[in-house]
Amino acid sequence: MTFHTTTSAPIDFATLYDEHADYAARRLNGSHEHAQILLETTQFKIPFLAGLLPPGHTIGSVLEIGCATGELIAHFPVAPNGRRTGCDISPANIATAAKRYPTIRFLAGDFRTEFTGEYFDCIILSDVLEHVDDDVNFLRDAAQIGRHVLINLPIEDNWLNRKRAYGPKDVSGHLRRYSVADGLALCRRAGLTVSAYRHIWAHEQRFDRQRRALRRVHAGQEFSGPLPTRLIKAAVSAGAHSIRPFGRWLFASNLFVIAAKASP
Repeated sequence: MTFHTTTSAPIDFATLYDEHADYAARRLNGSHEHAQILLETTQFKIPFLAGLLPPGHTIGSVLEIGCATGELIAHFPVAPNGRRTGCDISPANIATAAKRYPTIRFLAGDFRTEFTGEYFDCIILSDVLEHVDDDVNFLRDAAQIGRHVLINLPIEDNWLNRKRAYGPKDVSGHLRRYSVADGLALCRRAGLTVSAYRHIWAHEQRFDRQRRALRRVHAGQEFSGPLPTRLIKAAVSAGAHSIRPFGRWLFASNLFVIAAKASP
């Protein structure tokens, strides 16, 4: 499927993410990228997303839009015999997801045409809205087919991203930068009511130690680069952990939101 950005020629995002190096590596079983995304979804994203659900609430059906290779939707908690569905515009990612998790329904395409007439207890948009041109209408359309919408946005109004050139050629394919205020305003502009949210820095969580340990297993060291670079990174990491304001100024964070379509 081809989308238009407001500042460039039409972009075939399906092909872009089929060929993107990070996703290609994630599709390789046993790769560091595959192990890392599995760790990130199960130990970081899912706990904070599911933790926003009302106490005692169980999910009978959930759709993840932009599921990539399927790790999050495959492990998201649902009721016994609950229904999990994943959708992504990348056929290559969906082929990998379907092979890895054969009991889950996966579809390649645009959710606005693939799920006409369907309705879900919960819609998940994790690290998706920063990749789409029209984030407001994308979110508004997603909210039409679900009771709850769980959103995870990268918050990149930090020092390390201040000179980042956002757009389709961005290393992660991010089209824009969000602050917490931007993320909450996006929900309002899309006609959603936010019932709860959390602003979390990954480097302050146990997950950060886990991903550094994972890198040590796969690469033999916790930080990338030559020795001087690794020593600097280790020092910066230690400073970020010991001086919270410094770490929060330096590193990106995540905004986790639960919202629903506003009542008329």
